Amino acid sequence: MVLTASCLESEDPYQAGFYFEKPSYVLSTFFANNHVDTISMFSYGKWYMTLDAGGDWFSVNTQSGKGETVYTFPVLFEENTTGKGRGAQISFYDTDHPDKAHSSLVYWQYATRGDGTMGSAPDVKAITGSDGSRFEFAYDAQHRPLQLRITKDDNLLQHLTLNYNDRDSVVTIQDRSKTLTSEYTNDYQPKRLIGDGDTISYSSQYYNYIAVSATQAFNLEHRTLLGNNSYYAFLLGGQSLTPDSLHCADSLSIARVTSAGTEIMKYKLKYSDYDNRYQSVDVNQLIFGTEQCDPYQLLSLFRYARQTSIVKAAYANGNEYNVEVKLNTNRSVNTLTVTRSEQQIVYTFEY
Repeated sequence: MVLTASCLESEDPYQAGFYFEKPSYVLSTFFANNHVDTISMFSYGKWYMTLDAGGDWFSVNTQSGKGETVYTFPVLFEENTTGKGRGAQISFYDTDHPDKAHSSLVYWQYATRGDGTMGSAPDVKAITGSDGSRFEFAYDAQHRPLQLRITKDDNLLQHLTLNYNDRDSVVTIQDRSKTLTSEYTNDYQPKRLIGDGDTISYSSQYYNYIAVSATQAFNLEHRTLLGNNSYYAFLLGGQSLTPDSLHCADSLSIARVTSAGTEIMKYKLKYSDYDNRYQSVDVNQLIFGTEQCDPYQLLSLFRYARQTSIVKAAYANGNEYNVEVKLNTNRSVNTLTVTRSEQQIVYTFEY
């Protein structure tokens, strides 16, 4: 908020300044697949706006107005496919007293989308596995997943459909007979998916009863009404989880609880030089087999669980998984080959 008042003898009394209801802060951050935001403002006097930076990808249709009036208007972003974050700045001036009353807003658009993929990453249409598996995907214009269907030998294993209510910022996921919902912000990521007795969410790890920072370690938990729960524990050891940052968990522990008991697998992970952000899906979810693939993580609905490099090898309980990758010219995955003992599965990607 910028307000100016003057009552000097040498000039007429005046009151000038701006009040911004939205955005709430001088600096606003957005993702590569964000297309629009809103400015809601009030000016005491006549005003005009200048675009100081970012004019090649950022635009505002309303650039001047009257005083004593509330204005609400959109700002538009082009999709960021440059591979780098970028900034824009706009400044507001009182028309009659530009040197006395002025204010600036800064916008920063990340190189990555809300799910952690690069802004230039193509959407995966399908993945075919040599084990008889088939993964089919659908996305909207903002690269948000709308559907995932997983089959093996024509048997349906997983079927998710997603609907985004942008007015209320609520995503609804139909997981066959289950319905889960969550609010989201401009990353379009679920905060906490909640259904009738089912939840999927991040949770903290604890040391001496004190929650440790997520940059050190965190969990992703699937809890069901029937008690068939899954827990994914990631050890990061102090890596940034901010958008556009690189992070690769040193180890991953997976605990699956069923009526037959609890199975725990602890994986030591090694990574290749290949970036995992150049296709819409998290290919690391394919390493442990089609049946064990977590569809929510495959769609990267919880981006902190998406490691930014493709795993080269995983070791657990005497088992070794080796991964070979072939890329397309745009750095997206063409084929992913997973070898465990004498078993080999080749996953072929379609875009």
